[in-house]
Amino acid sequence: MASKSSGLVQAISTFGRLSSRERLLVGVTVLVAVLFAFTGGVLFVRGRLDKAERRVKEREAQLEQILGLESRYRQAERERKRDKTVLASNSVQLFTLLPKVAQELGLTLNDLNERRSPLKESGIDEISVDVNLRQMSIDKLDAFLEKVEGAQPGGMVKVLKLKVKTRYDNAELLDVTMKVATYKPSEAG
Repeated sequence: MASKSSGLVQAISTFGRLSSRERLLVGVTVLVAVLFAFTGGVLFVRGRLDKAERRVKEREAQLEQILGLESRYRQAERERKRDKTVLASNSVQLFTLLPKVAQELGLTLNDLNERRSPLKESGIDEISVDVNLRQMSIDKLDAFLEKVEGAQPGGMVKVLKLKVKTRYDNAELLDVTMKVATYKPSEAG
């Protein structure tokens, strides 16, 4: 401590020996150094505050995005539960539905072949039937498709594949091959 006070005493005595012009220059230099240090400190703090403010804004934007995603997730979860309930109540029997619709339209179905295949890791089975219809008009095809897909509320019956060929003997008639499917909870799960 003694060395500091002796250094201060020596600086004051040296300052006292300076001319008024030199004192003015030393004063201005000290003032400029203090202003420079103050300005540097202010700019440093301001930069840190701006950086912190940017981080806060980024976090707020991320939070808004998360809240939006949460809302979409909750909506998707509600839809999934609703679909699961509809799926569990699906009582469609394609072997009953398809001949009934065909009979209503005056068509005959032969060789219905049902397949049950699980959809990958979903707990849902796709039950499909290949349907072959011969010599049918475009109007009957349209009516058949409407009745099959519109027979159940909730869209539980879908025509997955449709292959239509014009007959060679009569261009007004069609030969149709289609794959009709419905979905039910997996028997294994």
